[in-house]
Amino acid sequence: MKKRLIFLFATFLFPSICWSQGNLDIMFQDVQKITWKTHKDSLQKIIKYMNNHPSNDYYYLYWNAYAHYMDYFNYKLTIAAEEKKAQQCLDQASKSLSKISKSNSETLALQSLIDGLKLNFTNIFLLPIKAGKVGKLAERAIELDPKNPRAYYALAIYDFYTPKMYGGRKQVESNLVKAIYIPTIIPENTKDPQWGITESYLYLIRFLKEENQKSKAQHYLQEAKSKFPDNPTFLQYKL
Repeated sequence: MKKRLIFLFATFLFPSICWSQGNLDIMFQDVQKITWKTHKDSLQKIIKYMNNHPSNDYYYLYWNAYAHYMDYFNYKLTIAAEEKKAQQCLDQASKSLSKISKSNSETLALQSLIDGLKLNFTNIFLLPIKAGKVGKLAERAIELDPKNPRAYYALAIYDFYTPKMYGGRKQVESNLVKAIYIPTIIPENTKDPQWGITESYLYLIRFLKEENQKSKAQHYLQEAKSKFPDNPTFLQYKL
């Protein structure tokens, strides 16, 4: 009876601890499901959860940054207020990654994507310098882990948005193909990032369509539908 009272007393005093331990696995399952279409309320719930945990924990910092990065897509650059919120999302994402003591392939790949979006707010005279740094981050991510699909995805996105007149769009296809075909073993309930494959398929199909290679685009679209039968984006995609 005494032990039961102590347990109830501890639960009353520290409800947040009990809640966090009980929902930890669920939360990391949720972050693995984040997409461009994830509503901002869901992202803010994740961000709030991550902010309430130790600031020096790698996974909390990484996923906090990723949630902020994805929150950017909730704010289209149409009106000044939304543009400011979009920029703040990227700043918060970078701030979270900067707290990670040692960079690795995953953090550099994500930082490359974040900095690529920041180019939307960059002075035109500084654009070439900052754009070059975005590409170098992705290249460094590949050097650190040649089997990281997100690193190839980041480099492909950098190349995709670099105009042809500046040497861009030459290795988009090759890097995205590497990203989707890198063999991966996904442990159950892993905290490590697994995103990037569906995104790579989407950009690969889009790129091939823009390059008037519709037969190849159709091939990868069918492959994506087979790999991700429950993904509505591929099911509704029109070439």
